[in-house]
Amino acid sequence: MQEVVYFMDGAKVKTFLQGQFANYVKDLEALTNIDSGNGDPEGTDRAARFVGEKLQALGAAIEYRTNPRSTHLIARLKGKGTFRLLMIAHVDTVFGKGEAAKRPFRLDENNIAYGPGVGDDKATVIQTIYAMKTLQEFGFDSFGEIILYYNGEEEGGSPTALEIVAELSPQADVAILMDTARPGWGIVTQRKGSANYDIKVEGISGHAGNAPHSCASAIMELGNQISLLYKLASPLPENPHEYTREALQQKGIVDHGQFIPPNAINVGVIGSSNDRINVIPGDAFAKLNVRCYTVAEQERLDRAIKDLPNQTVVPGVKVTVTGGIHTGPMEKTAQVQKLVDVYKNIVRREYDAEVIEWMAGGLTDGNRTAKFIPTIDALGVENYEEHTDHEYVDLNTAVPRTVALVLLMAEITESWPIE
Repeated sequence: MQEVVYFMDGAKVKTFLQGQFANYVKDLEALTNIDSGNGDPEGTDRAARFVGEKLQALGAAIEYRTNPRSTHLIARLKGKGTFRLLMIAHVDTVFGKGEAAKRPFRLDENNIAYGPGVGDDKATVIQTIYAMKTLQEFGFDSFGEIILYYNGEEEGGSPTALEIVAELSPQADVAILMDTARPGWGIVTQRKGSANYDIKVEGISGHAGNAPHSCASAIMELGNQISLLYKLASPLPENPHEYTREALQQKGIVDHGQFIPPNAINVGVIGSSNDRINVIPGDAFAKLNVRCYTVAEQERLDRAIKDLPNQTVVPGVKVTVTGGIHTGPMEKTAQVQKLVDVYKNIVRREYDAEVIEWMAGGLTDGNRTAKFIPTIDALGVENYEEHTDHEYVDLNTAVPRTVALVLLMAEITESWPIE
């Protein structure tokens, strides 16, 4: 049997990071107590520069990119090898100015930390700094370059962030999204892509009783269009009440996204200018969002939805479909599965624990990096109740999660491309 080679000593990495825990908490407290809400240019600048100074002290080249709403940080660490890694986190939060003063960072006796954005994403932002510090401590420089991008507008999205991710992704071989982790060693290996469409129906208006033969109901045709969309979507469960979090918990089932359907078509808005039941409506519209896990399915649905105007049932109407795909999926390719398997082996070896793969319907920057390079997501510190005033982060997971992250970086650096 081939001997397994470990590129960093897990026990020594654990000891070092455990010794750094007090400093980690101190840095997390300082960053959490900086208000850096989405759209706050001063706050995100302070947060980005706090992180940038820490990384610059570790030898990183620092670049700040600003717009009227935020500051984005790009840090680069050069090594002596060829493997290139992109890591992405974010410094903005969903909270406004004054929130940090109202409920500043607090750590209880169980190593549970509280504060605005403490887990989403500040505990993980600080985690990335200590991961780089660990590589430096052990003289690990076999990589070609590690690029760290800290998004200043993740919570709301922005053209600036899209441009930066599109610029940096082709410069790397692998992307790791450092967003909040799922419970119990959970990581996210698949995310749905998203597409938006508008359906416009033009009919012929008239009196509902006297002239239906010379009219064409736009709303009746819209109903047909929605029925066609329903047939395109993944089948719905017979009883959705059986799939609520509470119902699954009662059955002893842990929900990690395994019941999310392969595709989802949501007609979220419908309407017509007509407001009387005795008038045949001459116009109607619908707005819909479509999500699915694979590029092939996304493209199939795009073709099918754009063909809907050819499937009308009400004579005399005209149907127009506009819109299309705007964000691709974070697809679990064969190469992604190899990355996941490396991470699973590390966690099993170092902590005798099993990693759970989560599926998610929401979007992150991982959807955007996946267009270019293999991507895995949610390798950060475990966080709960994000975007609420009782958000908390379990700092008992900070050291183990950082150990696993460091060992993952070392192993894929030395073995890339993974066979």
